[in-house]
Amino acid sequence: MQTRERLAFEALKLRGRPAPLDEAQRRDWQDRFNRGPAMQAFGLHIDLEDSQVVRTDLAAIEDRHRGGLGTAAVNGAVLAAIFDCALGVAGGLQFPGRRSGTCELSIKFLRPAAGPSVSAYAITLKKATQLAFVESELYSGSRLCAVASGIVSLANSPVAVDGQADRAERFGPPGV
Repeated sequence: MQTRERLAFEALKLRGRPAPLDEAQRRDWQDRFNRGPAMQAFGLHIDLEDSQVVRTDLAAIEDRHRGGLGTAAVNGAVLAAIFDCALGVAGGLQFPGRRSGTCELSIKFLRPAAGPSVSAYAITLKKATQLAFVESELYSGSRLCAVASGIVSLANSPVAVDGQADRAERFGPPGV
């Protein structure tokens, strides 16, 4: 992590609400989530080492990720997916064992993300009974490229619509 990025991480950490999971629970959650098909397909990885800041990395930007502004920059849809992941995890961790999802996502693109990798840092600012208010910053190299805010909500249905096993059992940890 570059110096500018480290400072931003520390500033976010000061405002973030800790996840109500201990280190071993966060590590287990992280490992199961990272094995999910969406994470594998995008080439993303989450890091839950810190109890207050979720780090989401796209460590190797590939041609399939590019196309933003007709350049080698990462496509905005890919950046939106990274933010959805980062914010959804940050908010979802506030509701252990419960299904949740991003219900609002607002992004401000500041400059093209054209470096060799992208990292998003997300925190929960506030938790209500069924909602978590979240925000995130996305860096490429040491440059802040975009910021996002959103709301994560508890889902109404604990069982998958298709009648099969709960989605958390099939695809990832509870709270996703």
